Amino acid sequence: MVSDASRPDSSKVSAKSARAGVGGLLRGFVQHPVLVSRVVYTKVKSDPVRVAQAAAEALPPRLRPLVGRVAWPAARRARRAVRKFGMRVIRAPWNEAKEHWNAGNVTLAAQVLEAHTKYPFVKRRAAYYQGELAAISPDPIPPGAKVSVGERVQGRVLHCVTNALPYTQAGYTVRTHRIVTAQKAAGLDPHVVTSWGWPMFQGFADVTPYEEIDGIPYHRLLPDGRGEMPFEMRGRMVRGADSVTELVKELRPQLLHAATDHRNGSVAHAVRERTGTPYVYEVRGFLEETWASRDPIRVGSERHVLQREREAFLMREADAVVTLAETMAAEIVERGVPRERIFLAPNAVDDSLLTAHYDGASFRHAMGIGDDEIVVGSVSSIVAYEGFATLLRAAALLRDQGAPVRVLIVGDGAERPNLLELVEELSLTSAILPGRVGPEEALQAQEAIDIFACPREDLRVCRLVTPLKPVEAMALGKPVVLSDLPALSELVGSEGAGLLVPPGDPAELAKAIAGLRDDPARRAEMGEAGRAEVAAKRTWGRVAETYRDLYRSLT
Repeated sequence: MVSDASRPDSSKVSAKSARAGVGGLLRGFVQHPVLVSRVVYTKVKSDPVRVAQAAAEALPPRLRPLVGRVAWPAARRARRAVRKFGMRVIRAPWNEAKEHWNAGNVTLAAQVLEAHTKYPFVKRRAAYYQGELAAISPDPIPPGAKVSVGERVQGRVLHCVTNALPYTQAGYTVRTHRIVTAQKAAGLDPHVVTSWGWPMFQGFADVTPYEEIDGIPYHRLLPDGRGEMPFEMRGRMVRGADSVTELVKELRPQLLHAATDHRNGSVAHAVRERTGTPYVYEVRGFLEETWASRDPIRVGSERHVLQREREAFLMREADAVVTLAETMAAEIVERGVPRERIFLAPNAVDDSLLTAHYDGASFRHAMGIGDDEIVVGSVSSIVAYEGFATLLRAAALLRDQGAPVRVLIVGDGAERPNLLELVEELSLTSAILPGRVGPEEALQAQEAIDIFACPREDLRVCRLVTPLKPVEAMALGKPVVLSDLPALSELVGSEGAGLLVPPGDPAELAKAIAGLRDDPARRAEMGEAGRAEVAAKRTWGRVAETYRDLYRSLT
């Protein structure tokens, strides 16, 4: 079905990444001078140093040193001037509150600051903590008046997501766009709406309320310049629920489809109560487990428990739950959802990827990799639980055994500096970590890899959630070596589509890589088995059929 929501002020844009820049800020200011001024003022008041840094990154490279010499020092001086006197008095409680916050003890963090809220910056931080706590507590969004929607548009679905292309390039946003384009091809009429204030609060001042990306309508819930500009999560969720209610009245969808986390789920739940629109909750991950995995002290903390309970409530309340894998479905059942109300829509790839060919040779040459060298690696966000330190240590063992490989880890993240230090420590000159690349280069990097590695750590989040990148590698015919964890073993099935090794064990990983390194026929056989596994179960066309059947059962 073709959307009837065309608008005279709509614009068609590319799904390629967009950058916040000075030009966009100026265009936004010309279009909405009061609104953009208020957004900038709110951001500067919150953290002037971060605003100065963002401004520097948005400028042309030749002008960035000027900002570094002028804007950053000025911003630091401004922040110090505002806080200098106050911090003499409250430095200890400020740091104590920050420690409580980082550990997940949100109530304690707010209470510690409560006695010092005569200082504006302390009052603001305490309000932020309280708003974040309210967002994960029961009933974060107050009830609203019942709304009459009228006759629903057949096949129309409104997807509620946190962020989206082209302003954020990530696995989450790519999955959203692949889902909705496949749904459109399957005869549905999908629309996408992003969270309130996004992406204007992220620096894209000239963003429009409505865009079409590859023919898919994307709606942006932008501030209107009236009333307070909420800076904490609960306030934005309340605004979001009001705005999505109005959008439902306009679009008249048959269903809401909210993707994790609880912020989108809470908005969808509130809108269902107001408009009678059923909602599907898509659990793409357990973000409270991801957060807790970064520090053991967080496990069982107030934030961890409350967010887990909020997510479980939204799953139980949903008319249906969609998730990515059987391991995740089992976890959702433990949270109180009957298995028959859970549907699988795994991470998948475009059907075209199964026969696509990318210029991996050019990428190898650009990285200084010889045609006869065996490349082992990954294209991924670089975070600790991905286990890339294990891969580097395995490569060092192979070098010492006289069976060297080139390690290629493409991407960026908090763990990358630590990996670069480990490369130095191991004297692993064969390792290449080029940083973040664009979507097309990422596929070229996948093609450049001979053996794809996903050596994730044995953490709860890794046991539950299946990543997308190994699926893409399998679709391209690459042999994969994965940690032997439930969510990863589910990817390769039982037909020899990959090798499983104990997590965190460089010696076993090195042994598996060595077996593939010297056996090109086995690599090719395993790659074809992986491609067949993806073709049978993990294409967006097949996933769209699952969604279509589910939606029909609910309307």
